[in-house]
Amino acid sequence: MGALLLAGALLSGAAEANKSDDKPATHKLELSPFRVELKWEATVEPAGVHPVKVSPKVWTELTVKEAAAHGQSVKKGDVLLQLEPEKIQQRIRDSEIGLDLARLDLELAKGDLEFAEKVSPLELATVERAYRVVQQDLERYLKVTQPFDIKTAQVNLKSAADYLAYAEEELKQLKKMYKADDLTEETEEIILKRAQDSVDRARHSLVGSEISTRTQLDLSIPRAEEQKREDEVRQRHVLVRSKAAQARELAKKRLAYERQQLQHQKTQESLAELKADAEGMVVRAPAAGVVYHGSFTQGQWSGTGGLSARLVPGGKLLAGDTVMSIVEPRPLLLRALAAEKEIRLIKTGAAASAIPTADPSVRLVLKALAVPAIPTGVDKFELRFQAEAAAGAEFLMPGMTCAVRMLAYEAKQALAAPSAAVFEEGGKPVVFVKTGKGHRVAAVTLGRSTGGRTEILGGVKAGDVLLLERPLE
Repeated sequence: MGALLLAGALLSGAAEANKSDDKPATHKLELSPFRVELKWEATVEPAGVHPVKVSPKVWTELTVKEAAAHGQSVKKGDVLLQLEPEKIQQRIRDSEIGLDLARLDLELAKGDLEFAEKVSPLELATVERAYRVVQQDLERYLKVTQPFDIKTAQVNLKSAADYLAYAEEELKQLKKMYKADDLTEETEEIILKRAQDSVDRARHSLVGSEISTRTQLDLSIPRAEEQKREDEVRQRHVLVRSKAAQARELAKKRLAYERQQLQHQKTQESLAELKADAEGMVVRAPAAGVVYHGSFTQGQWSGTGGLSARLVPGGKLLAGDTVMSIVEPRPLLLRALAAEKEIRLIKTGAAASAIPTADPSVRLVLKALAVPAIPTGVDKFELRFQAEAAAGAEFLMPGMTCAVRMLAYEAKQALAAPSAAVFEEGGKPVVFVKTGKGHRVAAVTLGRSTGGRTEILGGVKAGDVLLLERPLE
């Protein structure tokens, strides 16, 4: 019997427990202080940074001879970096010799051009004169010499014919005369023989004249005319070619002179660049500050990135790289990245505090500088702070970190509920207030939220009990 009573009691207790577990979670509203505190990791950034680059125009062999150490304090004008100068000085000497050679080549090209410009007209005049001579020879030959040669050939042929006729007539008359006179037979034969010989010679001479005349008329005179005409055509082509060749030659010499001018100018410019690069072998501090090996981008230090290992005697540098930065460490500035939901809680000039990572016992009093309106990345807004009180923080240098805190909002007496107690109905915030018969829906006006708590400005009152879960209808 007692066992049955015990079992009944246990079942009754379990039922009561289940009934208790079915009750929804609630939160009772009470007036209490409400604070919104923002926290960031911040980096100390330089108040001023002066990048130090080695940017030669043409020289690429940048070997370190001596360099300022990381963390070294310098004054404006102090030597930061000295590069090995021997090879560039040797190149400068070679370039100076090259410039002298280029100047001599330029003078030669100029003299060659001036000589050609003066002599070319004379040479062309000689060719033109030779052409005029062959023109005159052809014209005179056709007008004077050729007609005279033809006439001479014809006259010579006629003279030979006449000579033969005269000789034949003389022989004929002698024969008549000897028949009528009393000359001896022997004398007569001698005279007749001589006369006959004259006739034979005249006849032979006539044949020769005919041959000579035909040769003159058919061969020599036409050939002479042809030769004269060919000479005229040849010399005309020589004149045309000479004019074109001289024009091309002068143009070529002018281009050669221009090229030498450009080469000389280029050599001068290269030498000037080398000399400027040689002066850049010694790099001086553009301002007073602390030497950092590496660069700063938006206040963030790149770290030495292996530069310290190259900024030693014999180390090799690359042209255009920022090898050092001269940092002005004061006034003390900090940079942090705020989330998008935080940025509207921050006002320019708002107070904040910071604790250095290196020494948590130090407290910095900060003032927010201009609050950015534009993000620097997705959900990232860059905040900058200036330390107004930093006693004992002399050790803080750019690149070190701090934890920054800012009290963005504070209400001495406020109603705040877990953010889970706020729901949405019809696009407006509501809460479910517990009543004796169940619950009621209350439209509320919300304030700020932080740490899972939301400030309620209106719609409910202290003492109201809110449901933390949406009730089942």
